[in-house]
Amino acid sequence: MTGQANREDFLNKLKRSSEVNITVRGRATKRKFSTPVWFVLEGGRVILVPIKGSESNWFKNLTKDPHIELGLNEIAYSSNATLVRDSTQTKKALHKFKAKYKSEWSESYYTKRDAYVEVPL
Repeated sequence: MTGQANREDFLNKLKRSSEVNITVRGRATKRKFSTPVWFVLEGGRVILVPIKGSESNWFKNLTKDPHIELGLNEIAYSSNATLVRDSTQTKKALHKFKAKYKSEWSESYYTKRDAYVEVPL
């Protein structure tokens, strides 16, 4: 990433995107780790659902350090993530993903459905 985005510019770019790159710090190494993920934009927050739920490495990393960077092209937005470990709430989040991604959606992508992440913008 080359620049920090202002909130409104970043929101506008998110509205036109289907994928965002997340960057978190490794829980043991403290090195930055980036990966592309699907997301849902809801109000002033981004919802992320890890494919392997609470067993996903990036989710485990956030349990040690909630700082997260969301990246689109050459801009980034930094925030602190809130981790939600509730299967009922995760099911609701997954319904939002299904509505957004329609034909690209597959139930088999999400093997463990016990957690999701909210990132305030």
